[in-house]
Amino acid sequence: MRKQIMLFLLVFMSLTNLRAQHKEMTKHEKKEIIKLISKNLLETYIDLDVAKEMTLVINSNLKSNKYKSITNPDSFTKIINQDLQKISKDLHLKLKYDPKKIAKSNLDISEEMKIKKEKMMAMKMAEINYGFSEVKVLNGNIGYLNLRMFADTTYAKDAVTSAMDFLYNTNAVIIDLRENSGGVPSMMQLLSSYFMDVKPVVLSNFHERKTNEKTQLFSLETIDGKRMTNKPLYILTSKKTFSAAEAFTYALKHFDKAIVVGEVTKGGANRTRTINLNSDFSIAVPYIKTIHPITNSNWEGKGVQPNIKTNEKEAFVIAYIEAINKTVSINKNNILNSIGYKLLQEKSIDEAIIVFKENVKLFPEESNSWDSLGEAYFKNQDKENAFISYERALKLNPKSESAKEMIQKIKSLN
Repeated sequence: MRKQIMLFLLVFMSLTNLRAQHKEMTKHEKKEIIKLISKNLLETYIDLDVAKEMTLVINSNLKSNKYKSITNPDSFTKIINQDLQKISKDLHLKLKYDPKKIAKSNLDISEEMKIKKEKMMAMKMAEINYGFSEVKVLNGNIGYLNLRMFADTTYAKDAVTSAMDFLYNTNAVIIDLRENSGGVPSMMQLLSSYFMDVKPVVLSNFHERKTNEKTQLFSLETIDGKRMTNKPLYILTSKKTFSAAEAFTYALKHFDKAIVVGEVTKGGANRTRTINLNSDFSIAVPYIKTIHPITNSNWEGKGVQPNIKTNEKEAFVIAYIEAINKTVSINKNNILNSIGYKLLQEKSIDEAIIVFKENVKLFPEESNSWDSLGEAYFKNQDKENAFISYERALKLNPKSESAKEMIQKIKSLN
């Protein structure tokens, strides 16, 4: 019986795919889709005024024949999304053409199949360690966590606990969200709680326009492991940081629990649900507005603004230097020097130069610091700055054989 069901599903999906590949949209179908989009936006979209403006535009475009020549469903989807997002600036709002996925969602699935599907999902997330890509302690006792997704804590709770326990004894923590495109609120809630006080605080308020229902997300009173409430925290961001990753960043920034380093994030704040419009099209509609208790606003369309603005590539080394300067008071010169050389070994020459430059700024009378900077410049084929650095090193330490040797070598290359 199970084999027959699976065969039926395969045939059904194949026919759906075949139909999708050859589909051309008629004038009536386009009109119907725009009608359904308008209906759902006016009913549920977070901002009624914006919903009215969007529906006015796409209906006007339909009447003016802007969509007349478009018969390909993917092309139609693309132009509609451009028109909607031009007004809303809402990256969560998205029309999708996916008959295969809609057909799957419309099938009646047995309880047994649902359990099997959940187990498969759990296995897939476990294979990527629930997004916990890398956890390590850097030179200078700075903790580093590279988190690629905000997984459901139903499955990922132990991974969170293990990572936080591992980082507990560090002097500061860097959480890297540069490749994190979001996930679910439960991970944002749990991870935030490790850096908040025991007494629960409102992390975010939510408002659903359609029902006028208001809800709140609190930090957790009870967590496994120890809190790092007063530990210096640095969050790395990029233009790709999105959704739940932004929620975590925004909350901790405005509670003065974290310094955000990197680029302005992508800018998707509000909760979204997908509505099937018909057997071919669905639309993701933001229907619950996120409101931070301190700013009384959110990052929708604007992104989370970093405390220290820099490019994605340099965000890590800038945060690392900030953490060292904040937490290290003894032997800082040698620690920065060793960090720079580690980056040189990893072929991260530009980042090594940033570290060495910080070192000579802090310790301008240290000959070895200038010698190291000269080496990094030379590896970067910047002979002019290498020569200047080696000359400074030799002036501070006239007995430095390495500086003498490199100065002669650079002269011979000119």
